[in-house]
Amino acid sequence: MRRARAARSSLRSCACAAAIVAACGCGGAEARRARPAATGSNARPADGQDAKQASRAGLPPACDQPWNLEVIGGDGRVVVVCSHDVRRQALDELGPAAGALFPALDPARDKVCGCVAGGKAPGFVDLVFTAKPEDGQVTVQASGDDDLDPDLGPALVQCIGTLAASFPPTASNLCEGGGKAVLIYPVRLDLAP
Repeated sequence: MRRARAARSSLRSCACAAAIVAACGCGGAEARRARPAATGSNARPADGQDAKQASRAGLPPACDQPWNLEVIGGDGRVVVVCSHDVRRQALDELGPAAGALFPALDPARDKVCGCVAGGKAPGFVDLVFTAKPEDGQVTVQASGDDDLDPDLGPALVQCIGTLAASFPPTASNLCEGGGKAVLIYPVRLDLAP
């Protein structure tokens, strides 16, 4: 009986998360835009020459450098889903939410750039990062909306599909009573040359 209730509760949470993703504007004009950012000791500033080299290689500038969670056009906000609460909050790049999202950045970059290599890419693709810090899991799912290029977009979304990454489980302390959190971070990734 307890397992059945837990399973129903988990299904309700997933359904709630899907509804929140739809309601939070994960596509279209409200989606956040990710841009590559140089990090680490080997980082070098991006300039026009780097963008030209990436374009010549058939890859968008987004594939030229490591990614981070920095956003363009507004502050980054993550949807936090708890068992009895759903809210949006600012994404602190040093906080537990960002720590749960970071492990998916490199695999997502590798997959996206692998899918656009040698072919034409649409101007953007929407990615939805979903992290469960207490379970040590994060997924990235490509999605498209009405704004997505109808000729190039569907093939790219299919190629990217859904990625998964794991990390050591960590207490996020984002839900009251120490409950498990689900974090949803929608990103519109600019692929324009």
